[in-house]
Amino acid sequence: MGMADTNSRGIAIGLMRHAMVFLEKAEDWETAARLQHALDVALAARPLQPGEEVDPQSAALIAAIPLSSD
Repeated sequence: MGMADTNSRGIAIGLMRHAMVFLEKAEDWETAARLQHALDVALAARPLQPGEEVDPQSAALIAAIPLSSD
């Protein structure tokens, strides 16, 4: 997996985590549970490997996505 693929994957996972907050706030438990399962599968299937990194610009984008909507 190249750096671009790793960046895209990291951003996608960050956005999925952000979506979880909104689904939970909307009390859409079934959809939130399915999204949580998708996150679990994505993270278990292939965590970042040694030497793989998200580039600093993408990391800043991911870090800027709040995990809560408060």
